[in-house]
Amino acid sequence: MRLSMFKISILLIVIGASGTGVIFSEADRSLQLMSLKQTESDEISMYFEENDIGYYRITILEFQGQGVFFRIVDENYDTVSKGIAETKMSIRYFDVKESGIYTIVLTNLAQERMNYEVEIGSTNALIISIPAGVMFIGGLLLLFTSYMKLKNYRIAQPDENIR
Repeated sequence: MRLSMFKISILLIVIGASGTGVIFSEADRSLQLMSLKQTESDEISMYFEENDIGYYRITILEFQGQGVFFRIVDENYDTVSKGIAETKMSIRYFDVKESGIYTIVLTNLAQERMNYEVEIGSTNALIISIPAGVMFIGGLLLLFTSYMKLKNYRIAQPDENIR
């Protein structure tokens, strides 16, 4: 079996995507279920390395249109990110400037007790860049081989004067 440029590019994309998935699935994360009354707060923390990208996922289990206020703070309680999650599931990312413990603080905005599932974790941005680069090279190679195939493709046009 002969490997063409097209097959090599598809193979690189698959290898890069698989590597990205494996690295991301093995990343550190912390998950907690929270049950909060009106204006009650709770928090969950995790240690992050410098120059990483962190993420958080907030799931409102009995979503009824009311949101939750959240803040991401560093060890000095300086706010890194804040906002209101107003959907059943909200996933966002934040930059980690320096190593340390980062905390997500949730405050219930609903009138009644609400249950939340909160996950905070690392994307392993420094390690994940290697398989992402392989996937990017595969994508460029795929574009190049597709262009080369289409460059020589001709469509036969019927003569207009044939009766």
